[in-house]
Amino acid sequence: PVRPACAWEGESCLQSGCCRRLGFKCFEKDAKWASCSKSCASLVATSPSEPWTCRVLGGDLGVHVYQRSATPAGLGLYCFTVVTPMGVVAPGVQAGYEQSLLNMMRSQRLGIFGCNASDVFEGKRVTTGDWKSVVNTDIFLHVWSQVQAKAMYQNFPWTVKVDADAVFLPSRLRAHLVGMGPPANTPLYLHNIKFKFHFMGALEVLTRGAVDVLLASFPECSKNLGHNGGEDFFTKECLDAAQVGHMTDFSLLDDKYSHGQGWNLFDVNPCVDPSVVAFHPYKHVNSWMGCYKVAMGINTPEDFVGCPWRWHGDACSRTSTRQHAGTDVKPTTGVLR
Repeated sequence: PVRPACAWEGESCLQSGCCRRLGFKCFEKDAKWASCSKSCASLVATSPSEPWTCRVLGGDLGVHVYQRSATPAGLGLYCFTVVTPMGVVAPGVQAGYEQSLLNMMRSQRLGIFGCNASDVFEGKRVTTGDWKSVVNTDIFLHVWSQVQAKAMYQNFPWTVKVDADAVFLPSRLRAHLVGMGPPANTPLYLHNIKFKFHFMGALEVLTRGAVDVLLASFPECSKNLGHNGGEDFFTKECLDAAQVGHMTDFSLLDDKYSHGQGWNLFDVNPCVDPSVVAFHPYKHVNSWMGCYKVAMGINTPEDFVGCPWRWHGDACSRTSTRQHAGTDVKPTTGVLR
């Protein structure tokens, strides 16, 4: 598609009268300059001694929301994840846990290894931010460059980026795609959760065409969006600015980071929801497998030790009142007999 001539922040939108980023408007300063921002007040604040007319010359280009198509995209999935050696971890979580999770998934053909093709890329270690909010845009720009170089994504209609600590069920994603019927050969991505900006990075689902546009847009997006936030926000903003449309399925992802205060990293209760495609985060082999077994109906939350009484490494249930018996021997998985 021909790239629109709309302006980024810091560029003049006087001629185009439109802005690249969603939610931004083109505000006139004078006959020689206009700029894009969410509010004119923020522009005035940058040059308080100079008057702005604040006349609105235009806005963004809007979003395209796709509907179910009579000629839907295929169901082939290329899935990848990133392992970050010895990165920032939560309290009680072992550094390097991602590799243990991936070894388990690979041996049992679970998670991304249940896709038509999969790759594991190595990221750089993150040393800034806390474990709940890591500034990781640079890491994933590097990873996407590896995706581009390998070019495996070009063989499949869908590319799925999955966090290593997400319990991802590819068969459910295929079922969701059948129900949604996204149009074939169309650049689009999926809004995945009803939280904040509707796109959390534990499960990013894009068509092949959307990946093409994203990769081509990275230089411009890197220059204009900055690298100071999470990669999911960067990816969404970049796709939107490039006029890649979307469809919405808020049951794709259950992410504990959206649950508010009081959730437990090892709790398997969310995994009972039969509509969810990926549950996040599960940073221990036992909690990942516990969630998977609950999702598959192999276990119920009541089979697990209650979270207040869990031993180190146990998966647990916030609603279970069960405790370890005196005859139990450490370590356990958290499933009680």
